[in-house]
Amino acid sequence: MASSLERIELYPQESKRLIGIKYEDFITLVALAEKTHLEKQAEIEKRKIRLIASGGGLKVEMTLKEGICLSLVDLRQKPTFEIPGLLFDLWGTKANNTFNYWVEILRKILHVSQI
Repeated sequence: MASSLERIELYPQESKRLIGIKYEDFITLVALAEKTHLEKQAEIEKRKIRLIASGGGLKVEMTLKEGICLSLVDLRQKPTFEIPGLLFDLWGTKANNTFNYWVEILRKILHVSQI
């Protein structure tokens, strides 16, 4: 099963139906969210006490774009987290965690009425 992100990248005209915004707006949103994400990670890194060298530990399962797309699909469709998990090849718990992380960032970027 192709993910929603792959679908809207192949057929950008369908992004409005799947995630509720035009593809161009999605790309802009990804750029803004990536900037906010990097700022958040830099702030976390400043306060972090390292036990493991930088670059060690668990690798990220999703790209930034996939995480944002998962959050937008969930906001648009309101399924249980098992469905986005299936769509993005994740466990429901990981889909829930990803959604909550990116919604926090999207709330900082977007006006309340846009979410």
